[in-house]
Amino acid sequence: MSFFSNIVNKIKTKLSSSARLIDDAYLEELEAQLIRCDLGVKLAFDFADSLRKNPCGEQQVQERLKEFLLNAFGKHDSDLFKLKASKNQLNILLVVGVNGVGKTTSIGKLAHRFKKQGYKTLIAAGDTFRAAAEEQLNHWAQRAQVDILQLEEGAKASAVVYKAIEKAQTENYNMLIIDTAGRLQNKANLMEELTKLKQVIDKNTDPNTLVETMLVLDSTTGSNAVLQAENFMEATELNSIILTKFDGSARAGVVFSIAYNFKLAVKFIGTGERLEDIEEFDLNQFISKYF
Repeated sequence: MSFFSNIVNKIKTKLSSSARLIDDAYLEELEAQLIRCDLGVKLAFDFADSLRKNPCGEQQVQERLKEFLLNAFGKHDSDLFKLKASKNQLNILLVVGVNGVGKTTSIGKLAHRFKKQGYKTLIAAGDTFRAAAEEQLNHWAQRAQVDILQLEEGAKASAVVYKAIEKAQTENYNMLIIDTAGRLQNKANLMEELTKLKQVIDKNTDPNTLVETMLVLDSTTGSNAVLQAENFMEATELNSIILTKFDGSARAGVVFSIAYNFKLAVKFIGTGERLEDIEEFDLNQFISKYF
């Protein structure tokens, strides 16, 4: 049973109804089921409103839901979900996210993945706020067998980023992955920190450098992941998402919610604890599986 037919069948079971024109009770239960499936409050309410404005029979709801969710992906262009990195230039991934979502693990997996693809990869330990962050990141760098740049205790994150860019340019690295603080005192501090890092990157790289700000989200946290995305969107310009702890259809709703609310592409999915357990998000495969 597909992700979408499962939603519709749950509604029918809950209401014990036969096929008829949808009513307020049906729409309220539809909203509740969509929210439970991590599609988010906004998407659930907007879809229900679309049915109120243009009613249909219950047997048509699944197709209408498919159409509505497909539109969340805009042009459905699978290239939008691919990282446009090139070995002929420096590529910089600025990885952001709160503590506990799997940010450090994702950086290690990405470093391993890019090294296997032939990129000369450097990790920058830019989370200077949390005491254990550098130790954890160093562990993952060793596992991935890539280089890491760390400065002395108390160094500013902007100094780490500056030194990392300098090292990458002078020693011909073509992939630089930058860790950032996952927790600061408040949103204003977070915004200031990320703004400084982006300024250092922009000032010390040429326009051809690929710079991608990637937000790491834990797919198991549902609506909280959407709230985190909203907070980081206020703090900095995001380009894409890394979803961790993704285990298939149970987490499919998060992908649609992020696309619908923020027009951001999920580019990588973490599926386990091994170095190899990260993969590119494949839009066509995703759609064929859940539609």
